[in-house]
Amino acid sequence: MKKLSSSLILLSLSISVWAKPMAQVVKVDGTVFVVTNEGKTSALRANEHIEEKSEVLVEEGASVTLNDYYDATYHLIGGSHLKLFNKSVQLKKGKAWIQSMTTKHPLVLTTANGHVSYSKSEFIVTFDQATARSQVLVINGEVETSNILNKSMKHIVSAGSFSMIDPEVENGTPRAPTKVGLQSLDTALAEFKIVTEKEKKLPTPSREIASINNDVNVTPAIKKGEIIFMKTHRRPASVGPGDAHKYYKKMVTKKSPDQFVPVMIYGTTWSETKSVLAPRAPASVQPTSPELPKMTPQAVKLDLEFMDSLKRHESEQPKNPHDLQNLIDELKSY
Repeated sequence: MKKLSSSLILLSLSISVWAKPMAQVVKVDGTVFVVTNEGKTSALRANEHIEEKSEVLVEEGASVTLNDYYDATYHLIGGSHLKLFNKSVQLKKGKAWIQSMTTKHPLVLTTANGHVSYSKSEFIVTFDQATARSQVLVINGEVETSNILNKSMKHIVSAGSFSMIDPEVENGTPRAPTKVGLQSLDTALAEFKIVTEKEKKLPTPSREIASINNDVNVTPAIKKGEIIFMKTHRRPASVGPGDAHKYYKKMVTKKSPDQFVPVMIYGTTWSETKSVLAPRAPASVQPTSPELPKMTPQAVKLDLEFMDSLKRHESEQPKNPHDLQNLIDELKSY
């Protein structure tokens, strides 16, 4: 009997040593328990390994994230109960968010009446023990759903759709995929606090005003229609942060606030001239004709013969109106 009992002890020890790890704990929030295949119960801690056929139980208000060895991540919230196998898991109760990152290892998730095959996809599975109803909501990729007792009746559920397996509806066959609304999707994701808190910590990209000093780590909240008063001057792109005062110090001295900035011009000769604006003439005034240039006496060449003839004709012309009338009457008599 002693030999038999000692052999049994050695066999049980060898089985516990040979137990194959299936997943590793990434994060635990609250109280989460693990029950091994031998019935040993303990609280889960971060970085702890979970063996095959172990069950994970999440208390209300708690959550846990697990990574298996086939590039898949499992997020469980309060009230969930999950059992791990080789390349498959069984959701006995609650809700699980599963993210598969590769197509190399086809994986399976089962419930009391549902069977889900997946690879490189992201989806949420819910199982309600009170109604024995399973629901699959796909976020990315696609999954294949069927009844665990009749796998021939199956549907492909793609991203943005969900399917349901209800034993009281159509003999438990999966419901045809139906598109899910954005509000329903946000509600389903909001239950997983682990992931949503990570998303809240991500910085929101925002465009800063170029003239605001980069040394100040404040992004102003700009509202529509708001007037913004710039307290700093815009500096050239070549001037680095903190060097703006040095740059302007070279251009402006502190002797007088009204002093002008000197402007240097190269390549031309500078002379100070006063510009005189010509008065604007009214539109009704006609433009005057330009005066002809006066001829100087030196530029006129006298013709003596022409001058004698001109004087002779002038002497023959009547000198008064009476002589002119006599000439007219004489011409009429011809």
